[in-house]
Amino acid sequence: MHKVIGYGGLLSHKSLRETLPNKKFSLVIIKGFKRIFNVIDSKDKSPDVLNVKKSTSSELNGVLFAVNDKELNTLKKREDDYNLEKVNYYDFRTGKLLGKALICIDHSTTIDFHHKNPNKNYFILCREAAYHISKKFGQLWDNTTFTSSGEKISSWLKSHKDYDTISSKS
Repeated sequence: MHKVIGYGGLLSHKSLRETLPNKKFSLVIIKGFKRIFNVIDSKDKSPDVLNVKKSTSSELNGVLFAVNDKELNTLKKREDDYNLEKVNYYDFRTGKLLGKALICIDHSTTIDFHHKNPNKNYFILCREAAYHISKKFGQLWDNTTFTSSGEKISSWLKSHKDYDTISSKS
């Protein structure tokens, strides 16, 4: 079995189920990485989707789930622009180191150097999934996610209210 961490679309049970049905997950933290909307969706050249990059002063929240070899190959096909790399992961509530797991990282193949906005539908899917897990988990997602220009999502949303489907519900 392989442990995998989802930090974007894979936060959504619905999105994960489309690729890997019946997965249960636990909440985790990844330290030393920054979640950033800086990958151009190469399938249709649309605005940015999520990625992570090393940042010693950063951390982000995600979900941990297990896959077998066949499921890992299916996941690799879904996330074909990304490399799989092992990182340490920590318990979401206690911060205790739990082990190593795979995450998807794009180092350079489709990185946005022109500071596009996030893909709106994808942004809403990921953010709503984070808030569906819990308000605390969603708020941490807002505070540990950045645009390609480096602006924290919690600040960026103030001038992009059409992306904010949460504040009116909270």
